[in-house]
Amino acid sequence: MSEQRYRFVVSSAEEAVSVLRQRFGQRARVVSVRQVEGKGLARFLQSPKLEVVAAVVDEEPSKGSGSTAQQQADSAHQGSKVIVPTTTEVSKVETSLKNPAVASKISPSSEVPTSTLDADEELNVIPGSRLGRLLEAGGISKQVLARLQAYGSWASIEAMPLSRALPEVAGLLRSEYRMIPKRPLGERVAFVGPAGSGKTTALCKRLATDVFLRGERPAALKLDLERANPGDALSVFCEALGATYIRTPGDAPTPGRGRTLYIDLPGFGLWAEDEVSEIRMALNPLFTTSRAIVVNAAYDPALIRRCFEVGTRLDCTHVVFTHVDELQHWGKMWDFLLRSGLTPLFLSTGQNIAGDCEENVFDAVLSRTFSAVGLENASEVVSA
Repeated sequence: MSEQRYRFVVSSAEEAVSVLRQRFGQRARVVSVRQVEGKGLARFLQSPKLEVVAAVVDEEPSKGSGSTAQQQADSAHQGSKVIVPTTTEVSKVETSLKNPAVASKISPSSEVPTSTLDADEELNVIPGSRLGRLLEAGGISKQVLARLQAYGSWASIEAMPLSRALPEVAGLLRSEYRMIPKRPLGERVAFVGPAGSGKTTALCKRLATDVFLRGERPAALKLDLERANPGDALSVFCEALGATYIRTPGDAPTPGRGRTLYIDLPGFGLWAEDEVSEIRMALNPLFTTSRAIVVNAAYDPALIRRCFEVGTRLDCTHVVFTHVDELQHWGKMWDFLLRSGLTPLFLSTGQNIAGDCEENVFDAVLSRTFSAVGLENASEVVSA
């Protein structure tokens, strides 16, 4: 027997108990629990999560079981709800593991799905490259897969065990991403997007990030065209932040370092040519240095492609993805990160201003595409 340690992040002590009981049974014991502060805006608006390090005794697997402690650990996944932890809750993680009566009252979390990386039986019946089929099952398109297969190292990667092959694939994706020119964000930025995409909410998150994390003093211009740009959330939020809120371009302050002007325009229909043309005409006299198309990431890929087509017509330079917490297959995002020509600005979680805002887009998409690659918050084996 040997002992290995695994690290994962959860929303509460109760969820930690559920994950440990479900994945390791009675073989796990908690070594340490510590609070993990959120990233970006979440540090100010959300409660911290719990990082749990557990020690698991590796037992000789029974014949034909096809399951190992590592495979079970790969399935651990952080929950999306955040609960303020207390000292009592933290200590309950250890005591509950030793008390089946207590632990049995905690139902397995729906936020802890079985990873497709562990579905060996299902993958074995699929002909062809196991690695390629696995990536496609995770949502990666045939086009992106073809780009990866063009690398000279692909044949050797396919021959590796999955635990080694997936980090190699992540390296290829990083190489592809680094080759794409990244455009800097100017000092006069327009946010455009179809109605219902979360455009104004995304703009509010950007304002909050500038104020809280960068110590800047941004301004927001809310424009009406022939169609009204309804809602007063932006004005209320600007007042709370101390950011300048204006309604006419003539009142806009002179942009400068730390004084970015963000412009909120009305939403439009993706196939409403007159509305798209109106947006384009309104943008021309505003002297925007950057234009960000806001896209609902939960849309069907065909709709997302349509958003990018409209973004091209509007001379967009950047893209913001919203509703990423509703994504089921993160792999589809690579098609748009690697082939769109637009620089990702940030990912937006949730439909309210307090939701998370992730600016490290590549690492965020990578970590969710491969639940066993580079994840300190899910299944990393740590030194004893």
